Amino acid sequence: MRNPTHFSFILLAIAFQSLGGIFGKYAALSLQVPTFAGILTNVFYILGLVCLLLQAIVWQQALIYYPLSIAYPCMSLISFVILFAAAFLFDEHITLPNILGLILVTAGIFVLFRYDGETV
Repeated sequence: MRNPTHFSFILLAIAFQSLGGIFGKYAALSLQVPTFAGILTNVFYILGLVCLLLQAIVWQQALIYYPLSIAYPCMSLISFVILFAAAFLFDEHITLPNILGLILVTAGIFVLFRYDGETV
């Protein structure tokens, strides 16, 4: 069994990448006319970039402890975070295809971990 601390690197990578996307959406909504100066001074763009930098750092740490074939499919869990953030933060609708897609993603991750024979 792997150390749970090591799996936290994958969870942090998911969190930081999700936050980067969420801040990107806020940035896009906050700029009426995107200009270079407006982008450079927009706090949401800056926060998004910081989150993506942190994601890259923790992702490299995750890859020290997990093979890419295991770690990368876990990143698809970002879909869950983004879907629910879109619904709660931006009043976007969750549709039946969204739910079916998440079920398929979950099933795929479950099969991957069962097939690999290792416990996360």
